[in-house]
Amino acid sequence: MKKNNLLYIMNPQCGWCKKADPLVADMRKNGHSITTLDVNNQEDAKRASEVKNKHNVQCGTPLFIDAESGNAVCGFREMDVLEKWAKGEKIPAPPQRTPPQAPQNVPNSISDVLDFHKFRLEVWQEAKQALSECFYFRKQTWQETDCLEEMPVYPTNEQIRKEADKIYNFIQNRG
Repeated sequence: MKKNNLLYIMNPQCGWCKKADPLVADMRKNGHSITTLDVNNQEDAKRASEVKNKHNVQCGTPLFIDAESGNAVCGFREMDVLEKWAKGEKIPAPPQRTPPQAPQNVPNSISDVLDFHKFRLEVWQEAKQALSECFYFRKQTWQETDCLEEMPVYPTNEQIRKEADKIYNFIQNRG
């Protein structure tokens, strides 16, 4: 049984809508009467909002909805699913994705974040101090003797960061 009140609510800038457009065109060729509502068009957006509110549907675009029954498919789906929807079959929502787990040992307050950054700065300064002392010792040795071929180079930020990471990791593994 072909339905006459099928709506395809879309947004031309929506990537998933662009993928759905050819499927909707094929469904129309197969005899389904599907009305496209572009949410950028004020009249279409009003009608889309009315239908979504009437059936209490919360979905962005693309949305496929039977304006009469409220049977809806939220989001992009393959042709076989859309054909079943067009024939009136209830389509279950896709399984919910489980949200990623929050990392452990993450600071909970702004003061924790500031304390963490202060600690990292102190570690960085300690690494810089250690590398600077090493540089000045090598420089003095270079000036006083000829056992070093070329003058040592002051440590770069990258070298300091690597040294700070070593110190930080040592402290973390100790505690």
